[in-house]
Amino acid sequence: MKQGTLVTRVVILTLFAAVLAYLGFYVWQGLSEPYQLVATYTYQMDDGLALDGVVVRQEAVIEGRSELSEVLPQEGEKVAKGAAVALVYDNAAAMQGSREAKELRLQLEQLHYAMRRNDSFGDANKLDSQLVTTLAELKTAASNGDLSGLEEQGLDLRSLVLKRTGDLTTSAQSLTALQEAAAGLEARLKTLNTSTARSTRQVTVERSGVFSGLADGYEGRLYPEMLDELTVGQLDQLCQGSTELTQTAIGKLITGSTWYYAAAVDDASAKRLEEGRRYTLAFSGDFDKEVAMRLERLGSSEGGRRLVVFSSDRYLSEVTLARQCAATLVFERFTGVRVPDKALRVRTNDDGSTTLGVYTLVGRQAEFKSVEIVREGEGFYLLRGTADNRKVLRPGDTIILSNQELYHGKVIL
Repeated sequence: MKQGTLVTRVVILTLFAAVLAYLGFYVWQGLSEPYQLVATYTYQMDDGLALDGVVVRQEAVIEGRSELSEVLPQEGEKVAKGAAVALVYDNAAAMQGSREAKELRLQLEQLHYAMRRNDSFGDANKLDSQLVTTLAELKTAASNGDLSGLEEQGLDLRSLVLKRTGDLTTSAQSLTALQEAAAGLEARLKTLNTSTARSTRQVTVERSGVFSGLADGYEGRLYPEMLDELTVGQLDQLCQGSTELTQTAIGKLITGSTWYYAAAVDDASAKRLEEGRRYTLAFSGDFDKEVAMRLERLGSSEGGRRLVVFSSDRYLSEVTLARQCAATLVFERFTGVRVPDKALRVRTNDDGSTTLGVYTLVGRQAEFKSVEIVREGEGFYLLRGTADNRKVLRPGDTIILSNQELYHGKVIL
């Protein structure tokens, strides 16, 4: 064996032994440590009831879909009376021409924007610097979730790219080239519009409303007027039944400004509800929001359950795809400081009375802070510091967990 190979192996084995010793020391220290320190934090708990129900809206199916059709509005978009919601083409060539026209309009928009910003034309180095700056601003805005200026930033970026890739060196040359390109696109767009117009028809709506591209088959079975007479049994049948999507439907138009959520609750929970009051419903799934809704109807008892109907005029554009969905009815919400259940201790006072509290680490000493229990969870308590104690438990305090005896002022090493 070569001497170099032997030395290498010895070094590797030595390092491996050192790492094992290091890890072993900290494992032993952790097992032998008499105190465990835990940071507290604010926590929220709900006294709620799980519901399974259906969303009800005033809606009408929009017919007219074919293999050669194109839906125009986005999901949840508001459309005006008489507005076109779809284009139906007589043949594939007309559909392809329409798509090409859309792309041409986008290119024209970019060119016109670049011409409006002609004052910022410059040499290649300047354009490169502007590109880097614009990309950085776009990335920062996206990271912060600020999409308010996204459209303008995107157009600005595309404008810079057009200038840079055109290899244009002067403002006059750039403007002339852009004008010539725009004229060519406009001529092509005019020709396409003329050729496709004869083979295209529009599907319009007779009323204003909110558009949804999903017609789930419940439109004729669930509507607001039926909620006054709906029973728990009928609701069960609706939830258990199935429907088929309408193949010829372009989508549906939601015409009412209010949407409803119908579900069933047990009689005991129903006693905690009152018609006319507002309650928080936390929805899950695609519509993951908390909504303050008014209890419109509390039905009579049917087999130990009662129908509840809630209403809201908010988030209508965001709830368009929801039909059968789960929600939590929040009766009450509790907020406090969360600590492990093992941290709670009872201290006997000089007068024989007892005080509930926890020991926190302040400096290197244990400090007792009296508390009251707000709510009990699985393996933890939600606590609140007592008002008469100036040393109030707060989020961020360090709690001491130990099987050993603790007392106020004890030094923790």
